[in-house]
Amino acid sequence: MRVEIIAFTEKGYRLGESIKERCLGAERLPRDIFGLPGDRTWDIGLHAKTKALPEISDPRELSELMALWYSSGKEGEKASAIIFIGSTGIAVRAIAPFIKHKSEDPAVLVIDEAGHFVISLLSGHLGGANELTLFISKLISAEPVITTASDIEGAFSVDVFAKENGFILSDFGKAKEVAAKVLRGEKLRIYSDISMENLRKRPGIGEAEMVSSKEIDKADIVISYRSKLLDYEEPVIRPFNAIGLRLTAKRVYVGIGARKGVSEEDVMKAYDNCLKSAGIEPSAVAALVSIDIKKNEQGILTFSYKREIPFITYSAEELRSVDGDFAASAFVQSVTGVSNVCERAAAYAASKNGQEKVLVNKQIYGNVTLAVAVAV
Repeated sequence: MRVEIIAFTEKGYRLGESIKERCLGAERLPRDIFGLPGDRTWDIGLHAKTKALPEISDPRELSELMALWYSSGKEGEKASAIIFIGSTGIAVRAIAPFIKHKSEDPAVLVIDEAGHFVISLLSGHLGGANELTLFISKLISAEPVITTASDIEGAFSVDVFAKENGFILSDFGKAKEVAAKVLRGEKLRIYSDISMENLRKRPGIGEAEMVSSKEIDKADIVISYRSKLLDYEEPVIRPFNAIGLRLTAKRVYVGIGARKGVSEEDVMKAYDNCLKSAGIEPSAVAALVSIDIKKNEQGILTFSYKREIPFITYSAEELRSVDGDFAASAFVQSVTGVSNVCERAAAYAASKNGQEKVLVNKQIYGNVTLAVAVAV
């Protein structure tokens, strides 16, 4: 995770040094900072913009630094978080020309040079600024300042819920409607293909009620991996005043087996046909999975790269460990050491991320075999 700290006085710079040292001492980003990549080590840049420290003061204009840290042009350039040590006014003026949308903006924090307050200024939920504020406040014994309404009221936040559980939230207008309903004290109606029991940051009993598939048109939130669940299209009058916010559950795993030398085109046709016939939303696919002897299969790798779908492989021993009634092939057993690749790979991947459920059993598409499982 890349964090850029910028200070405008010598005192602020020394505080920045202390924050950097303590964060690096933590080695890895704490898991509860859910809006930021928690599986990476800290990458912290510390900058001074003050005449009191001419030997280390950054010669670049503040606008130039902001453009660089907000940029998504070169890999590794964009900052996950920007921390200003100085006045809120400086921070607001610096970031104002570069703010895009809460789904894109980095977390922005402001800390006074005395280290009394840590303010979550921008991207409190999706960007993880609120959690980062709480974390740094503890590090330096400061008072966290968080102003998002759901946090103040201790209420359910749908964007936090989506981010925490890996759901795709694409309609921010409807997300605002959900937030408004929560703050009015009205109970949400939720339909979900995924078990709510193990989800993080889920609504409390008094905040939501579940509806069945027969009542899905009454749902304010629809959590699904399927391509179509709601029968009505916008713009229409939504029945029962239902909000109908779609959260795509990115928990689907597509298992693949293929003949040696399979082409990218064969993989693409098989994959697209499989998902379409099964009614599975393509954006719900978390990974394409197979056995490790296929890890260098060029056709699969090229398809994976172009579609930006992770390709993960497992050993035969790992695939044999998953329980289930899978199709068996003596030929596949003789070649790979396991009687079935695609079904077992999909089920194994899903089992590592929840309770697996096979949606599509082994399907043969010429040189490609596919199966689909979901972590429910």
